Amino acid sequence: LEYIIIDGGSTDETVNIIKKYEGQLSYWVSEPDKGQTDAINKGFAKCTGSIFNWINSDDYYEPAAFEKIATLFNSNPSINVVCGKEWSFEDENPDRKTLNAGSIIKRNVYETISAGIIDQPCTFFRKQAIDEFFPLHTALHYVMDKQLWWGYLLKYGQKNILQTDSIFTWFRLHAQSKSVAQEQHFEKE
Repeated sequence: LEYIIIDGGSTDETVNIIKKYEGQLSYWVSEPDKGQTDAINKGFAKCTGSIFNWINSDDYYEPAAFEKIATLFNSNPSINVVCGKEWSFEDENPDRKTLNAGSIIKRNVYETISAGIIDQPCTFFRKQAIDEFFPLHTALHYVMDKQLWWGYLLKYGQKNILQTDSIFTWFRLHAQSKSVAQEQHFEKE
């Protein structure tokens, strides 16, 4: 299990918190970058494991999520993608939560791409299947996950994707998050 933290040069207490857990991290850096996609690319370049995903600093994983994910991949060697579910919740009211369906898979690749829904925090990829799609385009600030998803679907189709009802992540909604404060930019990009 590799924990890789790419911090964009935070000036708050982030680095002190990272240093507190440094012994459990495979790699970390805190330096200015070109945005979220650049940070994802840096993390991917450091990843040596066989399963990959990223999570943003305001979200978190369900206990035992990684064990479930590893078991699903190991039990299904032909599977390249495991799509779980996630809870989304409002920071101001954490008891009010919504279960998200996860990445949407339709009858065929065209319909899946048209639906355009990858629930990235709870969608895990076999790294060797996505190596060629990296680095992601740093000009993308909102839909870098769709770039990866569509590239994968166009190359491999959807037969090697496993959907599970297991809940892997908790997705936090708050006033400063991109998903709330900049929602209109996702569709435009």
